[in-house]
Amino acid sequence: MLLCDIGNSRAKFFSLGKVWGVEIKELKKYKEFKVCYICVNDEVKKEIKGWKSWIDLEPFVQLEGSYEGMGIDRKVLCLTQKRGVLVDAGSAITVDIVRNGVYQGGFIYPGFKAFKKAYSSISPRLDVEVKFSLASLPKSTQEGVGYGMLAPLVCQINSFKEKVFITGGDGNLLAKFIPHATFNPSLLFEGMLKIVQRNEIC
Repeated sequence: MLLCDIGNSRAKFFSLGKVWGVEIKELKKYKEFKVCYICVNDEVKKEIKGWKSWIDLEPFVQLEGSYEGMGIDRKVLCLTQKRGVLVDAGSAITVDIVRNGVYQGGFIYPGFKAFKKAYSSISPRLDVEVKFSLASLPKSTQEGVGYGMLAPLVCQINSFKEKVFITGGDGNLLAKFIPHATFNPSLLFEGMLKIVQRNEIC
């Protein structure tokens, strides 16, 4: 049995502790496998709905306090902890707070790649190799751009004064600036696995 997290442009699979990514167009290679999945891509979801051995986990996900339209990936991530700040640093960076198993709210921040594109669109002079540091106020464009990306996000996450759990492609980078944070690249899949086991799905 495989677990699969399908995003807008790529998908990630998980099995026996290993995570690997594929392009959306490559999903058909796994059509005959037994797969439990979550999906935020509506077009892909329509296509794979007819794949008999693929099971959508969304109907089994219940997060108290969540709102209509909240991404299934964020809900699953929040279900991994009874209390804390859950951060997924991917194409977008989502930050969600859970207390006593109840969703308190959260926000969505641009991912670092999206930030870099935004800076580049302002001026060619801002199209630089970014340097990330929060040690002191920047004195170079490279550090200034990196500081602008990081400082507001890190400050807001720290303001919640809760344990911080980070996952996602840029999670390891972000975790370096939040010393008390726990980085776990498989955290979302651990949440999916709990749902599968609790409901005896696969």
